[in-house]
Amino acid sequence: MSRLALSLERRISAVAGVLVALGGLLAATAHADPTDDYIALQMRRQQVPGLSLAVVQDGRVVKLQGYGFADLELQVPVTPDTVFEIGSITKQFVAAAIMTLVEQGKINLNEPASAYLPELPSAWREVTIRQLLTHTSGIPDFEEILGYGAYRTPTTAQQLLAAAAAKPIDFSPGAQWHYSNTGYYLLGLIIEKASGVPYVPLIEQRILGPAGMTRTRSSTPTEIIAGRASGYALEDGRIVNRDAIQPTAVGGAGDLVSTTGDLVKWNALLDAQSVLAIESYAQMWANQALADGSPSGYGFGWFVSPVRGHRAQEHSGGTAGFSSDILRLPDDRVTVIVLTNSYDANPAGMASHIAAQFVPGLVYARIPDTKPLLTRKLFDYYSHRLDPEVYARDLSPEFVEKVRQRWSKGHDFYRALGSPLGMERVQRDSGDAASAYRYRVQYAETALIVVATIDGRGRITNLAGTEE
Repeated sequence: MSRLALSLERRISAVAGVLVALGGLLAATAHADPTDDYIALQMRRQQVPGLSLAVVQDGRVVKLQGYGFADLELQVPVTPDTVFEIGSITKQFVAAAIMTLVEQGKINLNEPASAYLPELPSAWREVTIRQLLTHTSGIPDFEEILGYGAYRTPTTAQQLLAAAAAKPIDFSPGAQWHYSNTGYYLLGLIIEKASGVPYVPLIEQRILGPAGMTRTRSSTPTEIIAGRASGYALEDGRIVNRDAIQPTAVGGAGDLVSTTGDLVKWNALLDAQSVLAIESYAQMWANQALADGSPSGYGFGWFVSPVRGHRAQEHSGGTAGFSSDILRLPDDRVTVIVLTNSYDANPAGMASHIAAQFVPGLVYARIPDTKPLLTRKLFDYYSHRLDPEVYARDLSPEFVEKVRQRWSKGHDFYRALGSPLGMERVQRDSGDAASAYRYRVQYAETALIVVATIDGRGRITNLAGTEE
């Protein structure tokens, strides 16, 4: 789910003392191998209280490790059995449940959702089940309207859908792709209408049970869930508590909690393709096309665009106090699962970096620098990244305005990186535009991969970067 600003709740007392304890626990679990070292670095830099990691290679679990604390106040360590909110990773379970009903003939992917939910607004009546699954429905995302704060308040389906219906449809169904939690909330309701069983019990019967996933369930905050982690976020550099989500306020868009141990079982079930027909898995992981024939980059509950030419199936999840990611590289037979109890963490970046430790082809190789002047401009830009004002000398006027909006927000991140030590040209991706150039910016403890786009006058018109 997207990351929107939240109102803040209870603060943790004596944060400094807790962070000292956290550092000690990280030191005890780190330095066993490069993956441990990397996780310890990222947890320190991103101020992540607790993290659970699983790496599966060739069907074998090669890493199943907890780091930091599941609860800072009680200082309970994270283990592979620690229960985290998984947010939008829930969507792949909802999609699989839908496909079990498709195979039974109880749901038709190309039929309008209104055939199951006749009370839908007139503007949504032609939206199909397939378009809900692929985020091509045009139905507005209730999260963008209500914000993350709404997840902490019990809400009826009527209230939630009314909020989304008050906004005009974003585009003609099938014409574009836009992430919509409303679509998956509707899919949860459709599962109940088509099967006569609420979507979570149906998922338990048809997926969780066969997989032996005994720790995955609804996030119901009033119930006692053994090993449940507390959720946290950052405010002005300080860690604060977050309330648990309310299932009625999120539904099929992100209701489930799980563990890395359980998600390893889910991964094994996906590898075996034993719950659904092979054709159903092929549909789930197909890059669904828009009305004009262009690929959307999304399947059913999975992002499916290749990563550096490697077939990939990936999805992240975020709630008010948690963030998570699962990355599958089926041809390389590598899966990375990262669960955190921090709203502000970047588990997708961590999963990608760890995957590259097991799949060398994901690492960008250095190439000869045929644009030394551009390299110098970029190095100057990143060297000035902590300046109070935008370093605009080499940027186009239009890009300066865009950068100005986020300049100060990046200060904490770049302060943690320190000064850049060097820059080198690296391989291009097949999808790079002719005016786009890819670089590695080297720092003391990490590196950024950035793509710079330039105009005919040699000015930088866009920069997109991720931590390597």
